[in-house]
Amino acid sequence: MDTIRAYVSQIEGLRAEITRLDSLVATLRQSLATLKSLKELGEGKVVLVPVGSIAQVEMKLEKMDKVVVSIGQNISAELEYEEALKYIENEIQKLLAFRLVLEQAIAELYAKIEELISKEKEEKEEEENEGGEEKKD
Repeated sequence: MDTIRAYVSQIEGLRAEITRLDSLVATLRQSLATLKSLKELGEGKVVLVPVGSIAQVEMKLEKMDKVVVSIGQNISAELEYEEALKYIENEIQKLLAFRLVLEQAIAELYAKIEELISKEKEEKEEEENEGGEEKKD
C-alpha cells in the first residue's frame, strides 16, 4: 500500500508540473498573438502598454522589425521579428513535447498501480482459497 501511495504522490507532482507547463504554453501563445496583432496594426498606431498592474501608457507603434526575447534567466536577445516568432513557436513545441513525456510517465504509474492492486487481489483470493481448503480437512 505504501508503494501505491508513493506512485499517487508522484502522479500528483507530475500533474502539477503539467499545469505549470500549460500555463507557460498559454503565456507564449498569448505573446505570439500579441506580436502578430501589433505587426498587423502597423506603424503610427497608438496602443496602451501596461506599466505594472494599475497603470497604462500611450505609445505610438514604430517599426516591428526587432523583438527582444527572453532566452534564459535574466538574459534577453534582440531578434528579427520573424526569428522571434519562430523562437517562441519552438519553445512552445519543446514544452508540449515535455508535457507528452510527463503524460506518458503518469500513464506508466497508473499501470503500475493497477498491477499492484491486481497482485494484492490475487494474493487475497489465494489466501482465502487456502484457508477454505484447510477448514475442509
